[in-house]
Amino acid sequence: MASRSGRYLWVVAAGLVGLLVAAMVFLAGPGAGNEPDTEFRQLTQGWSDSVREQMHHLSFGSRMLPYDWLLHLERADGSGSVREPAFLAQLGFIPTQPSALNPDSLPVGFSRAVDGTGTAWAGFNCAACHTGAIRYRGEQVLIEGGPALIDFSRFEDAVIASLAATLADPARLERLALALEQDHPESLRLALQQRLDYLHQRRRMNQSATAYGHGRLDAFGQIFNTVAVELLNRPGNAHPADAPVSYPFLWGAPYLDLVQWNGSAPNQAPGPLIQNVTTALAVFGTANLSEPGALGGYTSSVDIPNLGTLQRHYNQLRAPGWPEDLLGALDPDKLTAGRTLYRDNCLACHALSDHQQPNQPAKVTLVPRTEVGTDPAMATNFLQARAQTGLLAGRKKLVLAGPAFGSEASTIELVVHAALGATLQHPLDALGASLEDFVRVYGATPSQAPDQYKARPLAGIWATAPFLHNGSVPTLYHLLLPPEQRPASFHVGSRELDPVKVGYVTEAGPASSHFDTRLPANSNQGHVYGTDLDESARWALVEYLKSL
Repeated sequence: MASRSGRYLWVVAAGLVGLLVAAMVFLAGPGAGNEPDTEFRQLTQGWSDSVREQMHHLSFGSRMLPYDWLLHLERADGSGSVREPAFLAQLGFIPTQPSALNPDSLPVGFSRAVDGTGTAWAGFNCAACHTGAIRYRGEQVLIEGGPALIDFSRFEDAVIASLAATLADPARLERLALALEQDHPESLRLALQQRLDYLHQRRRMNQSATAYGHGRLDAFGQIFNTVAVELLNRPGNAHPADAPVSYPFLWGAPYLDLVQWNGSAPNQAPGPLIQNVTTALAVFGTANLSEPGALGGYTSSVDIPNLGTLQRHYNQLRAPGWPEDLLGALDPDKLTAGRTLYRDNCLACHALSDHQQPNQPAKVTLVPRTEVGTDPAMATNFLQARAQTGLLAGRKKLVLAGPAFGSEASTIELVVHAALGATLQHPLDALGASLEDFVRVYGATPSQAPDQYKARPLAGIWATAPFLHNGSVPTLYHLLLPPEQRPASFHVGSRELDPVKVGYVTEAGPASSHFDTRLPANSNQGHVYGTDLDESARWALVEYLKSL
C-alpha cells in the first residue's frame, strides 16, 4: 500500500502533467489536432499550379475587413478565431496550404489587397463562390470553376458577432490591440464600430425570409442593393434579397452568347468585364458615384487588370471529366442507351459541347418561366426591381451615351451605369482587360423583359449538385423523377459524393443546412423533361450525364 506522501507526489505529478497538457493545447491554438485536410486531387481542367494560385487568391478589389483584423478576431462564443481553418471549413470554405499569394493559409477565394493609404484588406474573389470539391472514400477532388458549398451568410454573421463581442468586452479589445500592435485602443474601437455599422447595414438591406444555407446566394438581389442603396446612399431603395440561387459553374461560360440564370446579360466584349465589375462592387467593393471623372468615370476599389487576368484564365478552363478510377467505370450499354435518351429528351435545350474542342462559341436556349415551371422568384425579382435614381438623375444611362435618368429607373440600369462608370475611370486598363480576355462568341441581344431561365450545355454536370437554378433538387436521379416524387427537404453541406444518383449525400451533419422546398424561393417544381421515363431508362440517362 502506497504511503500518504507517495500518494501526494502522484497527485502533484498528475496535476503538473495536466497543466502541461493544457498549456500545450493553449499554445497550439484553437482547433489544434482538428485541422481540415488540405490535400486535394487535381483533375485535368486546363490550369497550371501557378494559374490555380492566381485564380484562388488574386484580388479584384473586394474589401471586407482590414486583413490583420481577420487574422486576429476572436469568434463571439470564445471558441476560437474567425479565421480558424476548421471553423471556415464548417461553413463550406475549402482549406488550402500557404503560398506566395496566400501566406496565411486562408481558404480558396480569400484575397488580400492594399489600398492607396497602405491598408491591407481581406476580401474575396471569384473562386470563393466558384470552386467546388467532392469527397469519396476518403479522397478529395477539387473542381475548379464548380459551384461552391459555402454558407456566406453565416460567415457574415460570424464576423458581425465577433466585432460586436470585441467592442463589448474591454479584455477582447485589449487582446486585439496587442495582436495588431496598436497603442491607441480608442482609435481601434472607433474603426471597429464603423465597420460593424457598415456590415450591419449590408445585412439589413439584404434581408431574406428564406435562409440561403450552403451553396446559395441571391447574387442579383445583393448587387442591386449594393448600387441602389449603398452606393447611392438611399436606404429606401432596399428590396429583400430573397431569391437565392446556386453558384453557377463557370467552365464554358465565357463562350456562351448570354449569361446569368435568366439569360439577361450579353457575353460579347466588353460584357464580361462589366459583369465582373458589378460582382467586385457587390462583394464588399467600393465606388464613389457622387463625383464623376473626366470621362464620367467613378473612382472605385475595383482592380480592372486583375479582373482581366481572372477572366482570361476562366477562358482556358475545361469541364471536369468523370474520374473513373475513383468513382467507377461507366457502363457502355447504359451510355449507348443514354445517348439516345439525351437526344430525345434533353438536346433541344441543352446543346452538346465537343470534348475535343470544348471552348467554342455556344448558344443557350431561353425557356419562358411559365414553360419550364421552376421557381419564379429570381426572374420575378429581376423584372420588378426599380429604384429612385437620386444623385444619378439627369446623368446618361450609359455614362457617355443614351437617354438621361429620370427620378426612377429599373435597378439593372443603375447597376450597369455604376459598372460602366467604374470601368471608364481606367480606360486603358479596361481596354487591355477586354483584349486580354477576348473570346469569340455568338452575338445575342438579351430580352428587355427576361421572364425566362437559361439552358446551357451540360459538360461536367456531374460535379455541379444540387440542381435547378435554386439548388432545390439534390441529385440528377431526383431531377428525372416527377416533381411530386422529389425530396421535399434535405440537407446541404456535405461534400461526400453519391456516384450512383450523382449528387452530394443529404443526411444531416454538424455543419449542414436544411433545405425545405416548401419555403418561398425554394420550390423544386418544374423541369419535367424526361420525368416520364421508366426506371431502366432513367438510370441509363443518368449514366450518360456522367460522361458529359
